[in-house]
Amino acid sequence: VIGKLEEAGWGQGFGLVEQVLGTDSILNQSNSIFGCMFYTIQLLLGCLRGRWASVLLVLSSLVSFAGSVYLAWILFFVLYDFCIVCITTYAINVGLLLLNFREVPEHKAKRH
Repeated sequence: VIGKLEEAGWGQGFGLVEQVLGTDSILNQSNSIFGCMFYTIQLLLGCLRGRWASVLLVLSSLVSFAGSVYLAWILFFVLYDFCIVCITTYAINVGLLLLNFREVPEHKAKRH
């Protein structure tokens, strides 16, 4: 399945970067590079405390969720395939999103 993604052009830059920025763009990297960067950011921000870190975790998880939905759609409705590794990755991204939402501290309004 991963080979099919590469052959069809979806395995680099989510199939979008080449169309928008061209083949030679520095952003036209393998999707796995973006995944490694995402999980590294999640790990580093997860070690920090503070509202801003929690907000960044949620925002990056939302981007990851959107990417997972996009790639799942391609997998099922464009390639007509099933990949247990892909599905597991999508499930992990949903789990991270839910965990990150739980960790955002409540904003308490100041009373005067």
